[in-house]
Amino acid sequence: MKLTALFNKPRWQSRNASERRDAVARDQTPELIAELARFAREDDDAQVRLAALQRLADPAMAQRMAHDDADAEVRKQARSLWLDLLAGRHAKAPSVAERLRLLRAQEDPELDEHVANRATEAPLRQAALARIDKPSLLLTRALEDPDPAIRLALVERIDDEKQLERLAERARKSDKAVSRRARERIEALRIASGQDAAVEQRARKLCEQIEQCLRVPSAATLEAELIAQWRAVEALAPASLRTRFATALELIAAARAPRPPAAASSAPAVAGGADTASAATVAAPAADSEASADDAAAADLSANLIAQARFAASLDEAQAAQRERQQHQRALLHDLQQAQRDCAQALDAGAAAQAHQAKARIDALREQIEGALPGALQQALAATQERYAELARWQHWADNQRRRQLCEDLEALPAAGLHPDAVAAKVRDAQREWQLLDKVEGGSARVGGLARRFHGACRAALEPARGYFRKRQELREGHAAQVAALLARIAALPTDATDPALVRTLRQASADALRDLDRIEPRERKGLAQSLKDALRTLDAQIARRDDAVAALKSGLIAQAQALAGELPRGAAASARDLQARWREAGNGKRARDQAQWQEFRSALDRVFGQLDAQRAERSQREDEARNQALALCAELEAIASTEAEPERGAVTRIETAWNALRVDDAGLRQRHAAAQARLRDRAHARERARRQARFLTWQERYRLCRNAETGTGDDARTQWPQVAASDIASIALTQRFEQALAGQSRAAEATDAHRDVLVELEALAGIESPAEDQERRRARQVERLSARMGGRAPSDAAHELTGLLERWSGLAPAVPALDLRLDRALRAALDALP
Repeated sequence: MKLTALFNKPRWQSRNASERRDAVARDQTPELIAELARFAREDDDAQVRLAALQRLADPAMAQRMAHDDADAEVRKQARSLWLDLLAGRHAKAPSVAERLRLLRAQEDPELDEHVANRATEAPLRQAALARIDKPSLLLTRALEDPDPAIRLALVERIDDEKQLERLAERARKSDKAVSRRARERIEALRIASGQDAAVEQRARKLCEQIEQCLRVPSAATLEAELIAQWRAVEALAPASLRTRFATALELIAAARAPRPPAAASSAPAVAGGADTASAATVAAPAADSEASADDAAAADLSANLIAQARFAASLDEAQAAQRERQQHQRALLHDLQQAQRDCAQALDAGAAAQAHQAKARIDALREQIEGALPGALQQALAATQERYAELARWQHWADNQRRRQLCEDLEALPAAGLHPDAVAAKVRDAQREWQLLDKVEGGSARVGGLARRFHGACRAALEPARGYFRKRQELREGHAAQVAALLARIAALPTDATDPALVRTLRQASADALRDLDRIEPRERKGLAQSLKDALRTLDAQIARRDDAVAALKSGLIAQAQALAGELPRGAAASARDLQARWREAGNGKRARDQAQWQEFRSALDRVFGQLDAQRAERSQREDEARNQALALCAELEAIASTEAEPERGAVTRIETAWNALRVDDAGLRQRHAAAQARLRDRAHARERARRQARFLTWQERYRLCRNAETGTGDDARTQWPQVAASDIASIALTQRFEQALAGQSRAAEATDAHRDVLVELEALAGIESPAEDQERRRARQVERLSARMGGRAPSDAAHELTGLLERWSGLAPAVPALDLRLDRALRAALDALP
């Protein structure tokens, strides 16, 4: 390995977590991309793991980290990524079929709700909604889902009348189909519950519909449907409506009864009856003694009138039916003429498909038309038939050419060296086209030897691939056997298994097998998926039981540690160490609960050892004068470190000399002393940093006054200018611009390339992003900087480079306000970045 490679390792191998995280998120090195999964699983820094996961966007990895990662924020972000991937909201989301498979393999109510609300594809939302029984969510999706079929299907799942009323009202203007179906469901529920008003309303509506069938001829299926609906409400309907519906059915049956025999002799009888009735009516007042005979005559007259009315109605209906049949035959003839013209036009245009369709319509109409056809139409049909037969012959000839081509293509497949799946796909395409040719010819094509040649070519093309398909079948069977063996291992596992690592390994293997079920024969997947889900539930129950047992044991140890901290008996240190050993022997349970219990246990033991330390400190305090002196020195050093002013010369040296002479063994004091020293160094560094930045802040203030004078926005700029000390950065240039502004000689504000060049360099120095319009300019500048650095012409340090940029900016024309705002932002960021 070269020495340069040792000292110039890639950023993703850096020990600095921040630099490693940035590399994982952005770098395009192939080696890094290959290691992303390892970073997501194993890196010590939570943010590095999260960056790798977000870049991978792998559903399996996201699900695993959402469940198992040690960091709560990583688990939360992984969970969010997992939900977005399955809902299709992420740019790297898998295919719809893959997401459907993953969704069906989960039992996660939150996932189902997220997919139902956020998924972009209707099949995903439908699959998620099928697993949800939450009434409020069903109501919301019935109103808001973009797919009309899903909205209507959800209405059928709502059985609460109040919710259906809210749904019908809210969808009244936005979705009339949903609103109408919701009201129908309300009516059905009310009828099912026996509400009189709903039953009566439904029965009245059915009576009106059946009576409408008397006035307008209707299909028997419609009447049968109305009768079936009536049977559902008949028992609860009022008696008057039951009579009304029965009467309507009788009238329909009478109207459809067979026509009675010729009534030549009936008419005179009816007429005679009328005369008799008239005579009886005239004679009635004169013959009171014959009242009973008159009543009988009146009854006969009423019967005759009813028979006459029924006969007339049946006669009218028969005549109407005859007229309707005649009209129907005329319509069929018209349709036949139109079909003949369409067929002729299609033949003229050479449109074979339209000609086949028109010829099929002609044949269907010929079967429905009764009697002979008009002579002109028969001649036209005969000519069309002759032309159609010619077209069919030519098409059959052309199609046979295509069939021969298909046979030749299939016969060439064995020597083409294609992948077996590609061969199978080409055979399927050829078979589909062959069937389409038969369909286009109306199913009447007879290809004889070509068909045998085609089917033989299909078998010959697939023969070399049979070994591949057989091997794939063996692999699928092998994978199924592995899954079966895994299920057998899980089934043989005792319910009180004592090896948690084995149980967790089996659970991970089951989850992986569930995700990889596409490697098994489709007909076996459903059963194995259910078995794996059952196994996962069994293993999760075992893991939960063991976790609960571990948690209970550790709760007892926590109680003992807290009691020990409260009493602090003799031998407390040995007892605390014994509790620690028993804690380790208890093993690990659920990660989050383990961590919480460990914090509680450790807090109790810390109190025990803290009290013991306090006792020892109290005893040693009286005997150790050196320690008191060390405390005083620490306090003095801390007092110096707490002041903003620069310490007195020699004071810190004196304290450090005395401290070193004491040789303090107390770790707490050493830490305290080190902290005070660190604060002193921080104070000194801050003062030095402020001194280094003062010249830039002075330039910024003078530049602000200069711009106020140039724009006329600051009336007191002339007064404040002398009060601001002159900076060594562009002092002459700013003074000249200020004096020119006071004299009214300022140039107009500009936004030149020179301004943008300075801003891009300043933003790069500050480590902030440039606007989109300057991204190309910034990349070009970075290339120049890289070339300068490689040529040894790079700036000596950041402060020197910042000084040069501000001097260049000061020498330019006044900038537009937007560029001044960019300058302020970049300058603040650059000052923050200065060491």
